[in-house]
Amino acid sequence: MSGLNIAKVQFKRAGKLYDFSVSNLTLRIGDKVVVDTEKGPSLGEVVSLGLLMPGKKNDKKLKPVLRRATSRDLFNPQQPSSASVTAFINEKIAAHQLSMRVLKCEPHFSTNKVLVYFSSPGRVDFRELVKDIASGIKARVELKQIGSRDETKILGGIGICGREYCCSSFLRDFIPISIRMAKNQNLALNPSKVSGGCGRLLCCLTYENDTYSQLKQLLPPKGAMVKVLANGATGRVLKSDLFNQTVLLEFSPGQEKLLKVEELDFSAPKKRQTNA
Repeated sequence: MSGLNIAKVQFKRAGKLYDFSVSNLTLRIGDKVVVDTEKGPSLGEVVSLGLLMPGKKNDKKLKPVLRRATSRDLFNPQQPSSASVTAFINEKIAAHQLSMRVLKCEPHFSTNKVLVYFSSPGRVDFRELVKDIASGIKARVELKQIGSRDETKILGGIGICGREYCCSSFLRDFIPISIRMAKNQNLALNPSKVSGGCGRLLCCLTYENDTYSQLKQLLPPKGAMVKVLANGATGRVLKSDLFNQTVLLEFSPGQEKLLKVEELDFSAPKKRQTNA
């Protein structure tokens, strides 16, 4: 079987994955590697290995994995540490009296450049700050303002579930979330219960939403009139149990019975008619 050996590489934890070609290298998942990118050689981590088969969709030429990272690549004494750069930038921010918070500094592996992520309640004119920082650390500086979800992904933390935030541990892309998902799962619409550390809706609301939607389709709506298969009696749905797939029916005032979904006929449920 002919094909191209590839490695999926991430440049930061739970970051996006990029494909690189592999030749004359024996790699394992978790290896630190130096890869060729548009910005020059960069340091990344192998997340998975595979075989790319030839085809029209795979005609794009991939950049290669150059080599395994060495100890000098991982710990270069000549490169300024992220902590020292962050401390220096914070001093300059205070001097310029700017309302911004430095979240992370990333000195580039092979170029004289530092990428700085920061958050701010509004727009910031940091042109003079960039000049001041660049002259102090003798490097090109790029400042990037990010939103609350990206800020939480960078800083990390523990969610209300007691586990590390999904976004900072394994979730590589943010998924659109709506309050309808919380309603669909019968959750209390309390901001402290359905919001994550970023203040936005919990990413995990999407994980079980499809299951809830599918199970709800198997149940008659509240108030519907349904027929009992065993005796043909008709009752009104008072409530239903999503996970046990049972329905509580009212046949007459005070006469109620709990039945399983398979015992009912609600192929065309109708609402009980009320007199105007």
